[in-house]
Amino acid sequence: MIQQYEKRELDETFFNQLFPAGDVKTEDDFSKKIKEDIQNHWAAQSRNQIHDQLFHQLIDNTSVNFPDEFLKKWLKVQSGQDGQPAKTDEQIEKDMPSFLNQLKWTLISDKIVVDQSIRVDPEEIQAFAKQQLMGYMGGNIQNMDDQPWVNDYVERMMKDRRFVEDSYNRIQSQKLFEWAENEVKPEDKDISVEDFTKMVEEHQHHHH
Repeated sequence: MIQQYEKRELDETFFNQLFPAGDVKTEDDFSKKIKEDIQNHWAAQSRNQIHDQLFHQLIDNTSVNFPDEFLKKWLKVQSGQDGQPAKTDEQIEKDMPSFLNQLKWTLISDKIVVDQSIRVDPEEIQAFAKQQLMGYMGGNIQNMDDQPWVNDYVERMMKDRRFVEDSYNRIQSQKLFEWAENEVKPEDKDISVEDFTKMVEEHQHHHH
């Protein structure tokens, strides 16, 4: 089967199909929009990398003494619940570093949340639900707040306990890292896409 692709004219009809908000009308607008989208993508990737490094800095430089032997026994008992086979001692030993990091992070994040009075309001969860919906729709919802079905979706999601808990944790975590980012005051550094990708891969490999 042979497929043929026709070159589209860069006119307002084409721009409106790509960007229904109607804020792109000329080729110059189109170029600026594409550039903005690319910048936003890499800004988000850079922020994710900063947050990942902050996480590891907090974990690696916070000393907590855990009762390792007790926790190993507790993990083994818990693994045998709900009809699941209990893990072997070897599996417990393998899982311990990850488990202790998660436990340490819970203690660290809980303390930061309390000390910095970080809170999440219901309105923020509602806004998160709308952003999520916008992502599902490819950003193609005009006058979102005026759409009755959008509000129906948000109301339905606010009754979903799992969604509310997950959204709460995501928003709280984002606020926590924004606080940490301001504390360390990261410096801007020009870097190529290749070098940035390599840095991320090396950092992830080092901590896995």
